[in-house]
Amino acid sequence: MPDQMLVAQDLVQQGAVHAISYLLQNGCSEDTATPMLASLRENAQLIREEAARRGTGLFERDQVAFN
Repeated sequence: MPDQMLVAQDLVQQGAVHAISYLLQNGCSEDTATPMLASLRENAQLIREEAARRGTGLFERDQVAFN
């Protein structure tokens, strides 16, 4: 695995750890999770737009079970 992918994987894992620890500390309710999900979707869209600009393909839409 190239160094860049290793760093990317670490960032993804740390983001997941942060999200779960936040929900455990503050409670997981729809009111708590919905703004977090909205923020993640906004950031994901920015990443997709930059990837498209660079000619790189990523997931075309979010991989979620909750809309």
